Amino acid sequence: MSSSSSSSRDKHDVFISFRGKDTRDGFTSFLYEELRSKAIKAYMDVREFETGDEISPGLEKAIKESKISVIIFSKNYASSTWCLNELVQILECKERNRQIVLPIFYQIDAFIVRDQTESYAVAFEKHEERFKDDIKKVNQWRKALKDATYLHGLDSKEYRSGPMLVRKIVDDIWSQLRKKQTSNHHNKELFGIEERINKIERLLSIGSTDARIIGICGMGGIGKTTLASIIFRKLNHLFEGRCFLKNVREASGHRLDELRNELLTELFNDRAIQTLDTPFVVSPFIGDRFRRKKVLIVLDDVDSTTNLEALIKGYEEVDSGSRIIVTSRDAHVLKNVTEHIYEVRELDVYESLDLFLLHAFKKERPAKDYQVLSERVTCYAYGNPLALKVLGRSLHTRPIEEWESALRKLKMVPDKDIQKVLRISYEGLDDMQKDMFLDIACFFLCPYFTMFRRNAVESIQGSSSAKIDISVLEEKSLITIRGDDQEISIHNLLQQMGLTIVCEKHKEPGNRSRLWIPEDISHVLETASGTDKIKSITLHLCDLQNDVKVSPAAFSKMSNLHYFQIISHKNAKFRLLLPDNGHGLEFHPSIKLRYFCWTFYPYKSFPSGLIPENLVRLDLTNSQLVEFWNEDQPAPALEKLKFLELHDSKNLTQIPNLSRAINIESICLARCRSLVQVPSYFKNLDKLRLLNLSDCSNLVDVEELSKNLRQLHLGGTAIEAVPSSVGCLAGLVELKLRDCRRLKILPTNICKLKSLQSLDLSGCLNLETFPEILQPMECLEHISLRGTMIKELPQSSIENLNALSQLDLSCCENIEFLLRDLSCLRNIDKLVRLNVSYCENLESIPELPPCLKYLDVRLCVNLKSIQKLPSSLRNLDARDCNTLETISSWGRTPLIEEQSCFLLMSCSYRFDNCQRLDQNLTSNIIPHAACLEILCAARSPRKLETGCDRRLSILFCYPGDAIPNYFISHIDPGNSIDIELPSNWCDANFLGFAFCFVLNLSEAACEKLFDHIKIQCAFCFMTDDGDVEYRYKVPVKWDFQCSTLNSDHVLILYDHDLCYKNLQENFGANWSSISTLTKASFYFRLSLHYVDGSQDSDFQEIDGWVPYLACSRCRKIINKCGVWLIYDQEDGGKLMDIDQNSQVSGGSTHEFPPTKLKLVAKL
Repeated sequence: MSSSSSSSRDKHDVFISFRGKDTRDGFTSFLYEELRSKAIKAYMDVREFETGDEISPGLEKAIKESKISVIIFSKNYASSTWCLNELVQILECKERNRQIVLPIFYQIDAFIVRDQTESYAVAFEKHEERFKDDIKKVNQWRKALKDATYLHGLDSKEYRSGPMLVRKIVDDIWSQLRKKQTSNHHNKELFGIEERINKIERLLSIGSTDARIIGICGMGGIGKTTLASIIFRKLNHLFEGRCFLKNVREASGHRLDELRNELLTELFNDRAIQTLDTPFVVSPFIGDRFRRKKVLIVLDDVDSTTNLEALIKGYEEVDSGSRIIVTSRDAHVLKNVTEHIYEVRELDVYESLDLFLLHAFKKERPAKDYQVLSERVTCYAYGNPLALKVLGRSLHTRPIEEWESALRKLKMVPDKDIQKVLRISYEGLDDMQKDMFLDIACFFLCPYFTMFRRNAVESIQGSSSAKIDISVLEEKSLITIRGDDQEISIHNLLQQMGLTIVCEKHKEPGNRSRLWIPEDISHVLETASGTDKIKSITLHLCDLQNDVKVSPAAFSKMSNLHYFQIISHKNAKFRLLLPDNGHGLEFHPSIKLRYFCWTFYPYKSFPSGLIPENLVRLDLTNSQLVEFWNEDQPAPALEKLKFLELHDSKNLTQIPNLSRAINIESICLARCRSLVQVPSYFKNLDKLRLLNLSDCSNLVDVEELSKNLRQLHLGGTAIEAVPSSVGCLAGLVELKLRDCRRLKILPTNICKLKSLQSLDLSGCLNLETFPEILQPMECLEHISLRGTMIKELPQSSIENLNALSQLDLSCCENIEFLLRDLSCLRNIDKLVRLNVSYCENLESIPELPPCLKYLDVRLCVNLKSIQKLPSSLRNLDARDCNTLETISSWGRTPLIEEQSCFLLMSCSYRFDNCQRLDQNLTSNIIPHAACLEILCAARSPRKLETGCDRRLSILFCYPGDAIPNYFISHIDPGNSIDIELPSNWCDANFLGFAFCFVLNLSEAACEKLFDHIKIQCAFCFMTDDGDVEYRYKVPVKWDFQCSTLNSDHVLILYDHDLCYKNLQENFGANWSSISTLTKASFYFRLSLHYVDGSQDSDFQEIDGWVPYLACSRCRKIINKCGVWLIYDQEDGGKLMDIDQNSQVSGGSTHEFPPTKLKLVAKL
């Protein structure tokens, strides 16, 4: 009766085939124990003696149920018929079940096994004698041995010791098992996981020798623990010690000591070691052991810096290569110990839907009736995995009526299991932080705004701790702050948590701190039941079911009212009716109102009883105001007012008396068409930085201005001359005079504006002269003369515009005169952008400044030639220049060694509908230029320092129907291409991929007018048998404006996401396996966005992935597609040089290196 180390009823990870008398008590036993220590289930037959020639049914079953078979070929392996039969069975499982087989040549050469010489020859002499009546069996054994030697295996002679070989075997097995687990488990249950795992692995930098701590942060339920668990399972075999500590947040006191002891026990596998350590002092003995042991530690859900330091204190000097992973909702906790932090973001819409459907339907597509409801649920969960799982499970098997009921309930009552997890972060705040969070959740972002700028919230909220409180909320993942504008946003579920907290504190609306539910607000205002508990009111009139008659005493008790906001529009069905048009309201004398907003305010004056001395922001945009308040009364004390918004108040005849608003910073009166002058006291508002009077079409007098203005907007006013006082605005940065159609002249003292950066004169139809700039303007970077009648740019002016970087001359009827002066621009070494689009009289463009990077000549319908494109040019837009024929000289693309970081930037060359372009341009020069640009961009990650890398993308579009020959092309219509890759395709010179298309975007193909298109790419690598091993959706979406094309056009695309470095990083540890695969398929998704706002997007979801299948529309639009495998040319490949002094040097034929590709199939 046989026995084994593991019951054959279990499925095993590894089956070990070995010759007992050779290796059982040594190498094989050591291998088995090492596998067990890594929690890898191995089957090792422990019988001392073989009985019979055939293997037992138990062994046969164990082989079939194992994922991997390890064959240890040793000196006497072939002498055992038992081993040989195991080998045959293993190879059959490999062919039938794609089982992984790993041969180990232990103290024997592979050629001895393959050719059956030496001890194997002796063994087979005996087998042939013994089985002379069944020689077929012997031949089967011989073939199996030979076949096994052709598999990838390991040779013991290449390793200095047995333990080193064992570690290599275990690492290979672990890697294969992990790959199987990833494909069989993660892809089915953990959507979007691979990209996140790869990013964390890059932070871990496993190959580096330093010890490192990394942090994983994010809101509750976002998947931090899941990611840490996967990383731990995936990588722990690489470390000598490993420990995963869960729920550290719950630890304190003795529980923290227990966690510390658990950590020591797990890492050193020795409970006695606990007695050598104390909570805050690490013994020298333990510290020394840490310095000699490579460890992986995960500390999950840490919410306290104190707890974190208590757990890792003294372990700062862990062995080189050790890694500590800490997960926390609080980024500040992580910042105390590391700068390597990964923020877990929400799942995207596809990932969210897939995850929800898995739990709601146990399949990937719901019945058609459930589709819309499923999308509503995913919108509610907003990419939070916990919420998607909980809601999916709760709705599983329920009828559609219950789904609809559940969704209605969720709007009012959030799921308690989700809220329980989310509230942990809120409960960890102090009282002022809680107040700030509720202000943001229930007022600033509720329910009609999706973002508010941080500085605005800080100013309006006004507490001394506002700045630090907002930072803490961000660090604890309760809010998000993005971009240069510091825009605050909040997750739907977290906002609902805040709303629920307010509602739970009191059932009576009048006693709640914040009101936003229309019915509650109507009740409070009509019954005057509001109390001093109310801090904010926000209401959208569109949500009302009837008019609200506000009681005169509605606000009389609201002494604590800070924020009041009414959102409306001009066609609102119901209104908020104030007694006596607002003058009959009684307000608490100590009201603390800091923010008052009422869009489309319907009354002619401001409520007379309201004296908002604490007001910081006043917003009455689109109001019916005629006058603000009784101007006979003294000016109200508005010393705290900083922002005044009255734009589009078309009946406003007088600006409110702001003479005491000494701290005001911004006044917006745009489109107040009844205003005729600016009050004289404006000159005394020393803190005023922005004054917007745009489109105040009757405004003629703006003489009195604050000397500290930085932005002055006078576009669309009736001024005939720029106010003389403007010359005194030494700090003015931006002057907008757009569409001042009576403006005829600019004063020469404009040169005194030493801080001016932007001057907008576009649409000034009567402006015929540009002033002489008599002094250097060191800051002026942007001038727009679009649509003016200016005939010349004085040479003295151009010479003093030595900071000019952008010049807009589009739609200038006198452009031919202006261009005579452009030669002077060649001396301005900062001019990078020139726009001469829509200039119908323009026939030729002279030599351009050598530093120019952007040239726009769109719809210059008489343009025939461009003299020379400077080598620095990165963007040329010549769309619809249907008479353009020649470019006299195309500047040489600088070699990568010559390029600075500034030059390595995205480029776009558009020749859409340039039907008359010289054939040499479209057949040779433009394709060559595209090739060189892509090659330089693809080389940049290798040639430049990391700090210089930019988000590089390349786009070329020109008339034609031939894909350049450095691409491998699919010549039939369709959006996919299959390629075969040679065994060495990913060698040291491989740089990445680029794509090319021939598009038919004619009216017939597209059916409707469109204004831009999007192209996305996905590709996969496959085995020789066609099985998909790795998939990749390229993150970038090429989105560009495009209209109907009159003929076929070639489109060439490249993006930094396609370079070798980024591909390697995105695939992570799988890249080494990918580089051995020899088949790949590329799929392209093209979507049209029509001028009517609709879009046509043709693709299907398949197995949770998007391989952009060809459809009827795609077949009409994509005539051909191609892929270029880019290789560095330094190994002898030759590219034609495009010289600065000639159109093409080196002949007219392409001399590109071989692409190493072969077209194999089409879909």
